[in-house]
Amino acid sequence: MVNINGINDDFQERLRQAESAEIEMQRLQPLAAEAPQLRVQKAKAQKEDERRRAKEESLIQAKRATQSAADKQIRVPEMLDRAANAVMELYTLLKDVDSSRQQALESLAVADRVDYDIELEESEEHERSLDRDTRGLAYALAARHGDTKVQQMLQDLDPEFSMLQGCNLDEPLYRDVANFVLRHAAPKEAVAQSAINPPEEELSSGPDHTSTPVEPFPPQPTPEQYASGTNIITRADN
Repeated sequence: MVNINGINDDFQERLRQAESAEIEMQRLQPLAAEAPQLRVQKAKAQKEDERRRAKEESLIQAKRATQSAADKQIRVPEMLDRAANAVMELYTLLKDVDSSRQQALESLAVADRVDYDIELEESEEHERSLDRDTRGLAYALAARHGDTKVQQMLQDLDPEFSMLQGCNLDEPLYRDVANFVLRHAAPKEAVAQSAINPPEEELSSGPDHTSTPVEPFPPQPTPEQYASGTNIITRADN
């Protein structure tokens, strides 16, 4: 239907809807303008919430781990005491083994001295029978005796001996503990052992490393002492 102004009812309705939408847009425009800022605030709030939850969870985990460490630490004194006693027993045993080896060296040094005296007497008698000068003979014979000879005699008595024979030295921890204790109980044997089976890592190393003082093998006579007849056979505990 067309009215007197040439405007039909449909047009009037569309105009009414358009004007209504215009009013709604004007009303919503300020709110719509806030949308970017509101989205930023929402993202910030979510991030803060995530951080808060992460912190709370990490603190809870830290408290649990701390309590677990405290519960386990209670066992440390007992375990340390057991480990220390075991190490001390190993140290004492290695000291005893080393002491027996020293006694063997002392006895062999006496035997070597006897061999030297006999050899010297027989050689001097032989040289005199040939009307030769025996001066210097004592020193020459002494070169075949002494420390090297005594060590070889000990080796001949037990060719397979090793301070760590039968030990599991393939495991780094076993090897390091064994070498650590051996260095303190029998330094000279430790040097010999390290030459045979050098450790990959040392429990303690460097110029500041110290070890418990241990009596070395008894000193063996030099050729000069053999030749002069000086008695240097002494026990390690003297």
